Amino acid sequence: MTTRRIWLAPILDLACIVGVILGGAGQHNINEGISWFLMVLWPLAVGWYGVSLLTKIYTSTDREWARLLVNLAGGMLVGSVLRGTFTDRPMFSIFTVIYVAWMVLTAFGWRFVAMLGKMRRDRRQRVARAM
Repeated sequence: MTTRRIWLAPILDLACIVGVILGGAGQHNINEGISWFLMVLWPLAVGWYGVSLLTKIYTSTDREWARLLVNLAGGMLVGSVLRGTFTDRPMFSIFTVIYVAWMVLTAFGWRFVAMLGKMRRDRRQRVARAM
């Protein structure tokens, strides 16, 4: 595993979480400032990154897609429970469905693009070595 992956993956995942929050705020014309943003962010981030310590999505390279799927489900569950328990938001709502769909598209998406890029680089290296 490269050092670049260790720090880049969590940052890209945070960008995915921030993206769904900012997208929702824009869609619903919410202009309540940083306190609102942090109130929505913290349960999602704690859920995602807390579960990531168990799934080891940032430190293990085997079964990456299975680890990511478990991380998504577990992170959503923990984040939703935190959201419902410690904020004035409902534990589960349409937001939960939108969050999961968004994270499937983005967190799985950027990893898929990275995998395709790695496959392409590996193929070019094999061709270059064969010449």
